[in-house]
Amino acid sequence: MRNILSISGSDSSGGAGMQCDIKTIAAFGLNALSVITSVTAQNSSGLHAKEHTSSFSVKSQLRSILADLSVHAIKTGMIPTRESIEAVSDALVTHCVDKPYVLDPVLATTSGSALMDEGSCQLMIDRLIPLATVVTPNVAEAEHLSGRKICSIDDAIDAAGTILQYGCRFVLVKGGHMPDLPGYDVLVGPSDAQNAEKIESVDFQPERDVHGTGCAMASAIACGLAKGRDVREAVVQAKLYVTRAIANAHELARDFWTLDHQASHTD
Repeated sequence: MRNILSISGSDSSGGAGMQCDIKTIAAFGLNALSVITSVTAQNSSGLHAKEHTSSFSVKSQLRSILADLSVHAIKTGMIPTRESIEAVSDALVTHCVDKPYVLDPVLATTSGSALMDEGSCQLMIDRLIPLATVVTPNVAEAEHLSGRKICSIDDAIDAAGTILQYGCRFVLVKGGHMPDLPGYDVLVGPSDAQNAEKIESVDFQPERDVHGTGCAMASAIACGLAKGRDVREAVVQAKLYVTRAIANAHELARDFWTLDHQASHTD
């Protein structure tokens, strides 16, 4: 049994965050190890409250897992405080520097509520992004991290190139509703932007604003890497997984959709 270490916040609605990570990892037939960085109160109307986990708790969770359990890949999502970022960075450098690591830079909720302050964001850039195999920002996150406005595929490639300079190996800019080519993601690797690859959704569902797609994408990529796939193969499989999960999504409340993980596994 291969283990994926997910380090993320908890989402009380069950659609995103740690709950989504565990569902995705289980759908790929792997085991989820979890470190909770924050507890959020969310439902269909948005984020209502959040309480960040203490750095002592984050360190204790990491210490317990890494003391005697094997980790085959890491996925991080919401890490909201500087102290927690430092704890995660120290643990990865000490115990997991040779393991595939997918960083989903969760800066805000889907509804726009901030989950990380600017100081923490800069520390993530300095301490975590250089350790990452793949960084998976959406358009808004890529704009924030790169300082570039994204209105096209070329803009996304340029932004990914800027983020690559922070030290990660690959950047996947998730297009979502990108104006010129909706449904495309852009994968840029270490060679140069000339070799950027556009990855298309097989069945894009623009009318569905589904909760947790970014979390599922990053977790699915981590699963593929843990199984020995290269980055492109892992990304393509994850894209297919998320596309199917969106196509079969369930509407829990009015215009509040959650992924169908059971109908989506591609392996």
